[in-house]
Amino acid sequence: MRVAAIFCAAVGVYDLLYVYFILSGGPAIGPRHLVLFPDFLVFDAAVHAWREGKLALIYDVDAFSAFQNAGLHFRPFLYPPIWLLMLLPLGAIAVGKTYAVFMTATAAIATALEGWRDWPGWLAVVVSPAAAWVVLSGQNTFLSLGLFYGGLHLLPRAPIAAGVLLGLLAYKPQIWVLVPLALLAARQWKTLAVTLATVAVLALTSLALFGLDFWRGFFDAARIASSAAATERMFDQMHVQMTTLLAAARMAGLSTGVAGLLQIAGALLAVAAVWFAFRRHGPGTAQTAVLAAATFLVSPYTLNYDLLLLMPAVVALHRRGAAQGFLPGERILHALLWLLPTLGWMLNQLGLPVIPLVVLLFGATAWKRAGGHAKTA
Repeated sequence: MRVAAIFCAAVGVYDLLYVYFILSGGPAIGPRHLVLFPDFLVFDAAVHAWREGKLALIYDVDAFSAFQNAGLHFRPFLYPPIWLLMLLPLGAIAVGKTYAVFMTATAAIATALEGWRDWPGWLAVVVSPAAAWVVLSGQNTFLSLGLFYGGLHLLPRAPIAAGVLLGLLAYKPQIWVLVPLALLAARQWKTLAVTLATVAVLALTSLALFGLDFWRGFFDAARIASSAAATERMFDQMHVQMTTLLAAARMAGLSTGVAGLLQIAGALLAVAAVWFAFRRHGPGTAQTAVLAAATFLVSPYTLNYDLLLLMPAVVALHRRGAAQGFLPGERILHALLWLLPTLGWMLNQLGLPVIPLVVLLFGATAWKRAGGHAKTA
């Protein structure tokens, strides 16, 4: 654990300096960002479009990208209307201050729901390369992390509160998609019912506020985003940050059809792993790690900043390994996964897309620990 702490501290100092220099215009000690917090600019623009009565623009990729006027030609809003509903309180102040409020609030929510359980471990999470990417992109991954782990931790003692948190997570479908399956497998009927009820309340509230046409626009945008042309455009723009089997196969030179089959195979494996992990053993630390890893195998659209969702699971399993003995190679795997948001970005540029393989190996070690029959070294 002392070695792990020194390792995290050394990389964490670099991450803090890197973020500070990017935001302050200091010397370049890592990849440059042409636009600061570009993903948050998308969120902010969606709120302003609603305030200006231009709601129809939001799911029109080209028109909405032009509306943002950020010098970027592909800035879609690919979230359901419930995310815009949750963003509305942020539209009253200038974008820089709004960004600061957003990042502070989401990090505070994650700390309140997850971080307080283990302050040294949480420090390793917030100085990780994944956290640096979240801050620089202005993403909502801290909020996803808090709702995901907070909800799962509350399952045994507060199933209703757990259901509310896990229902709120539905604002990001690619992260939420396996949560109902895990609850169903674990026979957490009350939490599952509250989760679905929370989603229904959010959907109906956004329907009442934004109207039926806006929801139709979302489903049309989702259909268009899954088309071959849109997938190709997204791959061209973002492949160096992508973490999916689909993107890895494309970067490795495989055809679109073969890449799609690999993605489907990974999704089926993820579904089976989550079902059997929660069905046989119920909720627990290792099962949560299985669910987190499976999320990255089932979704065809996740980026390197989303890997922050794995970091609490990495810390938890590293602590478990330190107490019970590590699996062969497990410590190296944890260090590699912790570095992966930046390391994977570099390797993607070199045509070496290893991120899904590392996530798969982490999921396999979590599966062994969930079964309680892992052989440690």
